[in-house]
Parts: sequence; C-alpha cells; structure tokens
Amino acid sequence: MNTEVNELMGSRKKISMQQIADMAGVSKFVVSKTLSGKPGVSESTRQKVLLTAKQLGYYKEQSQLHKSSEHVENETPSPVKTGFILVVMAEDRNQNKQSTYWGRVLEGITKEIQRNQQKMIIITELFELSEIVKMESLLGIISVGYLSTEVMVDLHQCNVPMIIIDHEDPLIAADSIFTDNFSGMFKMTNHCLALGHQHTLFVGDLHFSRSFYDRWLGYSFALEKDSLYSTATPVKRGLFFSYDDSLFNKLKEWVTEAKEKKEAFPTAFICANDDIAHKMIEALAEQGIHVPQDCSVTGFDNLEFSSYIQPPLTTVQVLKELIGSRAVSKLMWRIEHPEFPPEKILISGELIIRTSTTKAKT
Repeated sequence: MNTEVNELMGSRKKISMQQIADMAGVSKFVVSKTLSGKPGVSESTRQKVLLTAKQLGYYKEQSQLHKSSEHVENETPSPVKTGFILVVMAEDRNQNKQSTYWGRVLEGITKEIQRNQQKMIIITELFELSEIVKMESLLGIISVGYLSTEVMVDLHQCNVPMIIIDHEDPLIAADSIFTDNFSGMFKMTNHCLALGHQHTLFVGDLHFSRSFYDRWLGYSFALEKDSLYSTATPVKRGLFFSYDDSLFNKLKEWVTEAKEKKEAFPTAFICANDDIAHKMIEALAEQGIHVPQDCSVTGFDNLEFSSYIQPPLTTVQVLKELIGSRAVSKLMWRIEHPEFPPEKILISGELIIRTSTTKAKT
C-alpha cells in the first residue's frame, strides 16, 4: 500500500507558474514577479497569487530552491510581535461591558489576550480613535456587538486585522464570530412544536442585532418545516417591539389587549433572549396568566438569572467566554495569515430544558 502511494505521489507533475496563473486568473508574468518578490504587483493581486500557490502546494515542491525572504516568511511566519489589541464596544445599554452577556464575552477576550502575553485597550464607539491609541503598536482590533457603519469603516482604515463579534457590515471584509443562532432557535422551536404548541409567537427586535434576526429565521424555518408534516398550519407571527426601556410596558399593553379580545391566545412565546423572556413572564403574570400552566415561554443565552427566576427558564446555552476567547485566537492567527479570505465562525449552543415549558393545553 505504501509503495502504491509513493508511486502515485511521485507520478504527479510539478506545479508550474502557468498553473498558478490559470487558477489565480492572472498572467504568468504577474506570477513570476510575485514569486520572485519583484515590485509592480498590487497588494491584493500579490496576496491572491501567494494564496493560490500555497493551495496548489508550490512552496513544498520548490523548497529546495532559493526563495526571497518574503516567501520564507509566508511559509514559516515569525511569532506575533508584542503590541496591543484594541477592543471596541457599543455604548448601548444592552451591549456594554456591564451587561450580563457582553461582560462574559469580554472576560473571554481578556483571559485569552493575557494568555498570549499581549496588552489590550477597551474603548466605546463614542471615543475618538486617534486620541486613544498609538497606531504603530496596534496589532489588531476586535469589535464587540453592533457598531455603526461609520465606526466600522474608521476602524477598518487602521489597516490591521479585525475580528467582528456578533455583527456583520457589507462594507467591511473581516472575520466574524457568532453563536449558531439559527440552529439554536431551530432546536428550541422544534422542542415547542414537539410539545404540541402550534400557536407560537416570536418576541424580539429584528433590528437590534444580527443574532436576533438569525434567531427569527431559525424560528420561521422550523415552522415551515413542521407545516410539511402536519395538517395544522402554524400561526407565524411576531412581537417586534424595540428592545429598549419601553419594552416591558409594550408587552403588558399587548397582553392586556390580546386577553380582552378573547381570541385564541398563543400557547408558547419564543423569545429572542432571556431578558425578553423574563419580561414576557412578568407581563403575563400581571394579567393572571401563569407560566407554564397557561402558556410556555422560552429564552436564549442562558444568562445567570435564567435558572432561578420563577419558573426557571428553558433556554439555549451560549458559551459567552468561549466566543471572546475564540475571537482573540482567530485574531492571532489572522495576523500571521493575512492572505486567506475572511471567515465566519459559528459556535454551537445547546438546548437547556427547564420548567418554563410544558405540553400545550388541549
């Protein structure tokens, strides 16, 4: 078997510059100039050629030949230099380092930066970047949560690697890290459907974050799939109130009006996060509607309070510290591998079933 493998490997043709040129979509002349380290090739084209050559195995086959210092660095990158990482957070009440969710993400970022023996500076989007940092020692940037396009563009112009947590911007080409919100909410919705809840209601602000929107998509997809196997058509509705200080009062008003109409009341409220779910439970209680006896309520994120509120909340576990840690490890990798295209990383969450959900009333 080993002999056959060796013969097969030996029979393969050497990688030529023309093959690299064909795959990269450039001329052989451009490939030659790039691989020899000569000027006259744009940075974007150079990176594309180097990445194509690496993917084809060119460097391994040419290891016995003389290469420019640039090629040697590309194959065996030197350790990341010492500097600092800039962490930029939103100023929003629900997305800052004091919040239960984002505080844990920040802990993960901090621990991993310390493990890598680097320094960090934390600012909010309201600070003037040029007044805070010394650009020459900036290694990279981690943005946390939703930031405006204007802020994202300013950060991107620092021309250092950037990792985006829980947000995407069409103008910014950078690595991003998310909880697998779609799959997590798909599992949660399927759990409620399995309990017989055909009249469900999603509760969340679709414009608040990309995560909330992905959770809505997971909820909707689960209902669509269920309708293929059930004669009952799920009622696909949502309460899309703004996620701000007015939310609780809006929920109370909605519950009051819905109860007075004496129409079919939802048997399950599937909420975009634990905080919204908690407010939903309290709004229901004020109208004498008990969870889970009268209806079920679910959350997302598994925040600390979700296990001891009454009733304890069925939710999705989000590994918040791991998200922060993974952002740093990805940034350190990106600093050494700038030639690869941006990647989107999804971190799975697990369903945690507690007593806020039960079988639908028949």
